[in-house]
Amino acid sequence: MASIVVVSAALAAALLMVPVLGGDFLAWQIGLYLLYGVAAQGVGLAWGRGGFLPLGNAVFFGVAAYAAAMALRATGGALVPNLAAMLVIALILAAIAWVLAAILFHGRSDSGPFFSLTTLALVLIVAQLAGTTPAITGGFNGYSGFPPLAGLDPFGNLYYVIVVLVVVVSAALMALDRLPAGLVLRALVAQESRLQVLGFATNRVKAWAFAGAAFITALAGALYASHQGIVTPQATGFVFSAELVIWAAVGGRLHPLGPLFGAVAIGLLSAELRDTLPWWEVVVALIFLVVVLMAPGGAAELVARGARRLGWRRPITQHSPGPAPPSRAESVAGALQLHDVRLGAGSVQILRGLNVACPQSGILCVIGPNGAGKTTMLKAITGAMRVQSGHIRLGDQDITNAPPHAALGNGIGRKFQIPTVFAGLSVTENLQLAALAGRARGVDFLKPSAFGWQAEPLVRLLAHPGVPLAGLGTLDAGALPQGHRQMLELALTVGAAPRILLLDEPTAGMSPEETVLMVALIRAYQARTGAFVLVIEHDMALVAALQARVLVLHQGCALAEGTLNAVRADPAVAAVYAGGAK
Repeated sequence: MASIVVVSAALAAALLMVPVLGGDFLAWQIGLYLLYGVAAQGVGLAWGRGGFLPLGNAVFFGVAAYAAAMALRATGGALVPNLAAMLVIALILAAIAWVLAAILFHGRSDSGPFFSLTTLALVLIVAQLAGTTPAITGGFNGYSGFPPLAGLDPFGNLYYVIVVLVVVVSAALMALDRLPAGLVLRALVAQESRLQVLGFATNRVKAWAFAGAAFITALAGALYASHQGIVTPQATGFVFSAELVIWAAVGGRLHPLGPLFGAVAIGLLSAELRDTLPWWEVVVALIFLVVVLMAPGGAAELVARGARRLGWRRPITQHSPGPAPPSRAESVAGALQLHDVRLGAGSVQILRGLNVACPQSGILCVIGPNGAGKTTMLKAITGAMRVQSGHIRLGDQDITNAPPHAALGNGIGRKFQIPTVFAGLSVTENLQLAALAGRARGVDFLKPSAFGWQAEPLVRLLAHPGVPLAGLGTLDAGALPQGHRQMLELALTVGAAPRILLLDEPTAGMSPEETVLMVALIRAYQARTGAFVLVIEHDMALVAALQARVLVLHQGCALAEGTLNAVRADPAVAAVYAGGAK
């Protein structure tokens, strides 16, 4: 956290020199762009860290500005009441944003245009209302006639209040990046489906990101009223919303300071070009296109590239190890049962009345030809695909069509068919997420000490002499070779100590030596925990090594079940499936 203090102090020092070196008018001008920059930081939080693009953040800026202006008029600009009013306004708008995002993202596993278009419609509605209700907002002429906060001169001391807001928000965003909450947000952008399987309700994670974005943007809007002395419908409009996105993109949506830099830099450039070039908007648009095409992460990405070429690396924070709290996945009991499960995609029926009775403990290998419904069965169990009829039960509990994030709470961990890790995050960060899964609650996401949690399944896995992950902590997980990614995904799957382990082709792409190691790890986990492990596999040698019962699927139904030798000898199985070997 020392680096945050250093950066924040440098930022404050640079901003405090503006009135000294440039005079009051430049300070007033920079103050306006800083408020825009704080609002753009809100967009950066939602877009860069939440993975979704809000096209309507001007709503929170403009509504907060109107509300703050009304409070200033009602109280004569008194300092304490208006600071409290600004905070309450921002909190109310953040709560509205949370509810809106939780509803819009509920049941959705993507962050596509649906949310963006909804917020775009919202900003168009609010701007229209602001312009057509003169009794409340002053209409197109704007709302004015209110004193500034505490009587501070917009060309004088109010600038220092803006600087405080900028430094506090920037420091808070940098601190967030170094907390478990920030790690979860980065994981959300990297691989949402994997994060859901780790038990994180991504619709609520996005809702918190959007609430934070609204809160930050509203604080900037509240100060904007004092700075400008008038609030017009343009402060809630689509053009301003688009500018927030542009500033965040140009400056760098992935870094807390990027949107701030983008707003100030483009603001100053626009002010300079506006009086000298008739087509200055085209110049700004070209700069936007060049930066985005060369570096999708914006100017901050270009700076980071240069720093890496010079040999600078962000220092790795060492966290004191400590015992991890119990996982909610390890206390679940009950056998998994599928009763007449039917599931299709469009007109194609994939599961056709599937019945499977799993034991409460042990290993079951599921084999069958491609298209038999093996992976679809796992998707049905974990809620990734909706069952059309039938039931999936865990003991006495019906878990049919439970959302994907609920699977871990039901004691179910899943490994994907294609090894799925959090690319862009280091191996250590992937392992930290595995330790947080099923354990972190509420305030834990704000505790750096949670990074040091020592989850027993991970400690055992990493301590195995054949597992190569211990020395790869700083490497990008997405750059690992296939075998290492398979091992890392196994760590992600067992980190929460699930009682039911669903492994989809866990040795695909692995060498014979790595396959032997994977078999040993699976068997050791099952023996130690008494868990039930379901393995989908085509390699008959691996199935034999697991010494497990075998279930054969064909055309979405259970064709045969028994020992490997028994199903091999079954004529019905021999007619449709031959298996394979490495």
